Amino acid sequence: MIRFLRADEVEKLLPLSAQVNALHEAEHPEQYRGDATPEEVMGFFTHKLSEGAQVFVAEGPDGALKGFLLAVPVVRDASPFLHPVRHVELDQICVDERCRGQGIGKALIDAMEAWMRAKDFHEWKSMVHGFNAPSQNLMNGQGAEVLGLRYRKVMGD
Repeated sequence: MIRFLRADEVEKLLPLSAQVNALHEAEHPEQYRGDATPEEVMGFFTHKLSEGAQVFVAEGPDGALKGFLLAVPVVRDASPFLHPVRHVELDQICVDERCRGQGIGKALIDAMEAWMRAKDFHEWKSMVHGFNAPSQNLMNGQGAEVLGLRYRKVMGD
């Protein structure tokens, strides 16, 4: 079952959020922290929810979370260089590593898209690292297209 996470349930995200962060920290420890306290993580999600973001959760019959998706609405006025922006940023998605391959990621994105239609959003975007093939496959499978490439160079001493 896919449903919205209530603000008083953010603690339930801790194990899955740790899976997401561990994957990213293993690849980019210079950027991703592994020392955040549970209170910091819960504060992050609570703050996002208070700003209008939505957390979708995939819940098993036993009430355990099998996955989550953080959707953040982005609305910006035009600038001298860009048209106004109105889309949803798929900020985080995680399917419990024990539950992958069951269509949970697709179900989470489908739920987000239904919510978006109800809120009159017609586009979502997500940034996926090059090392994260499962997320790339999920995005491609959902019909998302690659918008560009992001480059990085670390300068030596």
